[in-house]
Order: sequence, then C-alpha cells, then structure tokens
Amino acid sequence: MRRSIANYPHWIQDLIGESTERRLRVSTHEAWRRMADASITPLEHRHVLVGFWPLIERFPQFLALNLLKTSHGRDAGIDGARSWLAKNLRIEQKHAEWFLDWAEVFGTPRAEMLDGWRPVEMTAITDWCWHVCQHGDLAEAMAATNYAIEGVTGEWTPMVADSEAYRSRVPTENVERGMRWLRVHADYDDAHPWDALDLISQLAGPDPSPARVRGILAAVCKSYDLYRLAADVALECAAGAQARPARRAASRAAVAPTALAGA
Repeated sequence: MRRSIANYPHWIQDLIGESTERRLRVSTHEAWRRMADASITPLEHRHVLVGFWPLIERFPQFLALNLLKTSHGRDAGIDGARSWLAKNLRIEQKHAEWFLDWAEVFGTPRAEMLDGWRPVEMTAITDWCWHVCQHGDLAEAMAATNYAIEGVTGEWTPMVADSEAYRSRVPTENVERGMRWLRVHADYDDAHPWDALDLISQLAGPDPSPARVRGILAAVCKSYDLYRLAADVALECAAGAQARPARRAASRAAVAPTALAGA
C-alpha cells in the first residue's frame, strides 16, 4: 500500500495502525514466500489454490450484495459506492477464470478446483465475507472485502508475480496464462483498496461514533485473521498428507512383531 495516510481522518489512520500487525501476518505469510522462492511443494500449492477457490469464485457476489444496499441520488457517498461497485463487479467476473487458469497451468486440474475437498477452516473466510456483505453495514462490508482482502492480496502478489524462480516452473508458452491472475492483482490491487478506503471514509464521515469505528475495525481484523488461518491450514494439510504414509508405515512396523508372536 503506497498512499500516504496523512490526509485521511484520524479514525482511518488509527484503523490502519491498529490492524497493521494482522495485515502483515497475511502479506508476509510463509505460503507466498515459498511460492516466490519456488520451494513450495506441489501438494502445498494445490491445497492453497483449491482452498482459496471459493473466496475467489464468490467475490463478485460480495460486491453484488453490497450494491444491493445502495440507492442513487440521496447521498454522495452512497452514489460513489454504487458507481464504484457496479464498475468493479464487471472486472471481478474475469478473475475467477484467471484463477482457474493459474491453477491448471501449475498442475491443479479444473475439476479438482471446482469439486475438490477443502478444510472448513479455509472456507471460513468466504462464509464471513458472505455474512458481512449480506447483513453488515455498507462501510463495514466494504472494509472487510474491498479494503482488507483486496488490499492485502495486492501486497503479497507482487513478490510471486515478479519471481523468475516461480515462473520457471511452467513452460514458457503457458507463463502468460498462468501468471495473469497474479499479475493483475499485483497491479490493480495496489490502488483498488485505497479507492475503497476513500469511499468507506466518505460513508462513515469524518467523525463517526466509536461504536461504528469499532465495527469497521473489527470487520477488517476478522478478514485478516481468517485469511491468515486459511493460508496456515493449507500448509498444515499438505504437511499432514505427506506425513500420513510414514505414520502408516510406522504403525505397521510397530504391530508386526505382536502379530507374528500371536500367529
């Protein structure tokens, strides 16, 4: 995130400051670092992509739910949010297909992306976004999704998109198709969350009530926490799957003498 926060109201500056630690836990997560240095295993990579697919696939729906909260002509902030959400809804529609392309080029088939198993801890972020966009205040919902999730995605994607080591894992003819989702989010999500923050600031006003500020901050922090949880669990599931054959072999070795003795 590159804009200066000095021109924002103090409550926005405080929100950014109070959520920074949580944001950094996502943007510097081991999963993205392993992608960037090409040390991520195929199984870890697959768990990351399959697990995050519901969030990507439903993101346009989150914007649509927020758009339903708006009307035109009564409030400048709501007018701005309505126009912005409608424009970005069209853009977001393309991103799901690009995410599937990314997965396929790097070895995860479309069928597995659509119907593969994913742990509930990885779908919690999607459930949360749906809830806040359906039931939450417009400023809270945009803060949880367009500011927090898109913002932190724009922070980790450049290091993967710019990684020669990562790109080298696929044939040259597939690089553009496989890297498009990463490249677009590394560029587009640099400014996009700040645009959302401008609208959130306008919607809430220069001096919102402490309760409203707490609600917006809580929405941002929950998105960061669930994003980090999903990335944690993706790597943990891969580690568990790799360990299972070794555990089964150890178990067979442990019971073999007893079985022989009783034969």
